[in-house]
Amino acid sequence: MQKPHPSLFFLFLQLVVLFFLSGESRGQGDVVLSSGTIPDLNGFTSEGKPVNLKEYAKGHYTVIAAGCLTCPEFRRGYAEVEAALADYSPLDVQFLYVYKSLRHPELEGMVEPQNLQERLLHVAKAKETLGTKAPWFADSMDDSIRDALGAGANSIYLISPKSKVLLGLSRLNGDTLRDALETHVGPVENPTSVSDLDLPRVGRPEQMTNIDSDVRVERPEGMVIIRSTPSASEETYYVKLRVEAEPALLETGKGRLFLGFYPDPILGAHWNNLTKPMKYSLTLPTGVTATPQEASAVRGEGDYDSEPRQFWVEIDSAKPSDKFKLAFHYYGCTEEVCLALTHGYDIELVAADDGSRTYGFNRGQKGGKGKGGKGGKGKGKGKGNR
Repeated sequence: MQKPHPSLFFLFLQLVVLFFLSGESRGQGDVVLSSGTIPDLNGFTSEGKPVNLKEYAKGHYTVIAAGCLTCPEFRRGYAEVEAALADYSPLDVQFLYVYKSLRHPELEGMVEPQNLQERLLHVAKAKETLGTKAPWFADSMDDSIRDALGAGANSIYLISPKSKVLLGLSRLNGDTLRDALETHVGPVENPTSVSDLDLPRVGRPEQMTNIDSDVRVERPEGMVIIRSTPSASEETYYVKLRVEAEPALLETGKGRLFLGFYPDPILGAHWNNLTKPMKYSLTLPTGVTATPQEASAVRGEGDYDSEPRQFWVEIDSAKPSDKFKLAFHYYGCTEEVCLALTHGYDIELVAADDGSRTYGFNRGQKGGKGKGGKGGKGKGKGKGNR
């Protein structure tokens, strides 16, 4: 059999690399909406009032930019939208941002909001941090705008006055946006540049902490973010759960499950280390085992802290799409309150598939093994909680 020509192999390799790199801008395996009519989509203004995106855009050219506070590309690129707004809003072009699900949960401690009130707090934080002049809308909690538009991490769209999609880009590109506006609306004299704007300086996010410690465990690249749903989403969970799995667990039913508990910075939450440490427990389907099935965290340093409490759990004999229940007991504390609480999550052994990944060290379903955590009261491995 004739061997493939080396140049063909390297071409294939380049395509594979480009595919994975493009994942930074893809959402839920989406194809960005770039033509046709914008669907009827419902979201909310920054004040929480229901709004229909199609009705809002009717009669105006409208630029829609999707983003969140945990996307470094959006944080770097949004200023191009603000510069275009300065030139084209006098020409009756509308601009708006849609706050979508988080691209990189855990970045700067951020965790996914679980109800509309919390997503609106994220919107308020984005307005304050970025100093935007364009209004913000919040996506619905079922992510209907994100999914219908095929919105990736920082997608951008231009909609006609007749609700036609004139431009849809998976990645915000200021030059392409300008070209589309010039084509459909007209050129402007002396275009505004980003340097002309008085925007706050938004620094690069700090690299995620991924180490073994008394309260953390080190995760390998390739962990898969797992679907987890709060049992009472309208209640205030001052601490929120994130779940990830080794690919082998999803493929074979045997492997490690990562549990991370994060005080929500949007709520101003922290741990009270003068109280009993948090504890979780798992309720499992018949025949499935978890080690440890319940565990307590190690008490943090000082009277209070906001470090996550992280655990490894060894799962055996699970089946795809098995569902677990998790309960955790903790003190939910802010500067105003400190409450003894019990909250729950439903965990399903399937990929969340929501276009997110853990920034810097969790790059998708690539497999691989890392160091385990050992930690607190239980039978785990490594330095972290157990």
